[in-house]
Amino acid sequence: MSTLEKAIGLLQEMPENKLEAVYMFIRFVDSQSDNREDIPATSKNIGSDAAEERRRGFQGLMSFAGTLPEGFDYKKELEEAREEKYGRFI
Repeated sequence: MSTLEKAIGLLQEMPENKLEAVYMFIRFVDSQSDNREDIPATSKNIGSDAAEERRRGFQGLMSFAGTLPEGFDYKKELEEAREEKYGRFI
């Protein structure tokens, strides 16, 4: 069985909320795997290299967008984390 077939089997069994996170991670990894060795280092494209690097960095950040489950209550999560970390000091 190939790695692709194994991965597809795991993905088919995975719940939808975890599947979204996996999808975003795959997009991130894919955006990082662009081969930049074929770009010649000339003064003409030095500015475009920096712009390309910024664009890829932004794509990497955006790949994590929307990975929280629907109905996520950040205030509740924050309060629980504070209680867990600092509750013993009160």
